[in-house]
Amino acid sequence: MKVLFTGATGVVGRVAIPLLVAAGHDVTGLSRTSGGGAWLKGAGATPAEIDLLDEDAVYNATKDIDVVIHFATSIPSLVAMVKHESWAANDALRDNATGILVDAALANGVGRFIQQSITFFYADGGSEWLDESAPIDLTFRPLASALAAEDHVDRFRRGGGTGVTLRLARLYGRGDTSREYVDSVRKREIPVVGRGVNYVSSLHIEDAGTAVLAAMSAPDGTYNICDDEPVQSAVYVDTLADVLAAPRPRRLPRAAVKLALGSSVGLLVSSQRVTNRRFRDTTGWVPKYPSVVDGWREVLAGPA
Repeated sequence: MKVLFTGATGVVGRVAIPLLVAAGHDVTGLSRTSGGGAWLKGAGATPAEIDLLDEDAVYNATKDIDVVIHFATSIPSLVAMVKHESWAANDALRDNATGILVDAALANGVGRFIQQSITFFYADGGSEWLDESAPIDLTFRPLASALAAEDHVDRFRRGGGTGVTLRLARLYGRGDTSREYVDSVRKREIPVVGRGVNYVSSLHIEDAGTAVLAAMSAPDGTYNICDDEPVQSAVYVDTLADVLAAPRPRRLPRAAVKLALGSSVGLLVSSQRVTNRRFRDTTGWVPKYPSVVDGWREVLAGPA
């Protein structure tokens, strides 16, 4: 099929695009840099540069396309994440750009729209497993644009297309994916907040890439994409520190962190034990890295 992939040189795109090309698909990848265009050519894709907020450009780019895969994001740095204004570019890509892409896809008869979303907006579930019907909590306002993107995909479905929404868990992997986080753990800048018993669901970038490939034939719907074994946050950070032979992470009271971060503290303490069962059962997809405990060891073994 002819595929238009936005965010093509992001951490997931760099895994997914070679898989799509190897499966025989004709992929056009959107990149914001000339270096990204060179990588796309090397991967067997056709590079293109368009402004995703330009309605005419997007309309022209989606002509004769069978599948749109929208993975363009602009995630701020760890330090900037607590500032709502730092998410403006990401909000525009998830809300405005998704709406423009859906309009163009419907106008041009695109059959399938695959949208990146997140699991972070699930309400605290304690030790309970969270499936796609679990309640959502938008206390941290920048998460709302991911839900807005999902609403646009719903509109694509109502227009007659097949919409597949992939709610990705916390990504990790080699290279740029985890470099900032790993460096922060080395410097003992990432604490365990409270008792650290809240669950964290993770996803290796290689498994994110294979999930995109599986989504090419998945039935219409919304799916959690995560590993099999969510771990408590203290285990998550302690495991990485152990693999790095770094100092043991600090333990900070939740109240003190809330004073510093406000509503953003929810990103650190919310318990999200997410299940991937629906996607596994529907598509046969299986993560190569079922647990971040083993995944971190692979990420940090050998060259990045």
